[in-house]
Amino acid sequence: METNYDWDFSWISDYWPIFIEAWAKTSQVLLLSATFSVTIGLFVGILLNSNKPLVRAIPRLYVEIFRLTPLILLIVFFFLILPIQFGLRLDNFWTGVIALSFNYGAFAAVVFQAGIKGVPKGQREAAQAIGMTKSQVLIRVVLPQAVFKMLSPFGSMLIYLNKDTSLVSVIGVTELFNVSQSVGSRLFRNMEILIFIAALYLIINIPLAYVSEYLNRKFNSD
Repeated sequence: METNYDWDFSWISDYWPIFIEAWAKTSQVLLLSATFSVTIGLFVGILLNSNKPLVRAIPRLYVEIFRLTPLILLIVFFFLILPIQFGLRLDNFWTGVIALSFNYGAFAAVVFQAGIKGVPKGQREAAQAIGMTKSQVLIRVVLPQAVFKMLSPFGSMLIYLNKDTSLVSVIGVTELFNVSQSVGSRLFRNMEILIFIAALYLIINIPLAYVSEYLNRKFNSD
C-alpha cells in the first residue's frame, strides 16, 4: 500500500533554539541525576556489604522498593508527596532529578555491591595486617580495583538514565519530549519531530554505548 506522506523538516531552522534549550535541560537532568545516583549507590553499596544483618536491612529495603517500582510512578509520587506530606515545595525540575536519582541510586548500589564483593578477600586481610583501618582498606585497596569492573555497567546505566529523562515530562519539565509534544501540537509534524529528538538522544547515547562496550572488552576480557 503506497502512502503519499509529505515529509517536511523545514521547521527545524525556526524551532532549533527551542529544541537546543530543551536538549540542554535534558542534559542537566542527566548529569545531576547521574551524580546523585552514583553518590547514593556508593553509600548504599558499602552498607550492603556489611557483615551485620541489621546494617544491611534498611539499604536492602531501599534497593528493592526503588528498583521494583515503575519509575514514572516514583516521579509522580515525589511530585505529590513532597509538598503534601512534608511541605517541601521544589520546582518540577528538581523533583524529577530527585526521583531519577533515588531510582537509579538503587541500581548503582547493586553495581557497587557486586564490585566491592568482587575484590579478593585476601587483599583486604593483607591490607589490615599491615595496619590499615577498614576505611583505609576500602578507599585505598578495594574501591580502586572495583571501579574498573564497574565502569561498563555504569556506562549502560547512563544510557538508560538518559532515555528515562523523558519521563519527567509528565510533571511538566520542559525537556526534549515535553517540547516535542508542544511543537507537534502546533505543526502537526509529529513523525518528523520524533525522528529529530531521537537523533538528539542518540548523539549522547551512541558515544556512551561505544565507551561502555570498549570498557567491557578492556576490563572483562578474561
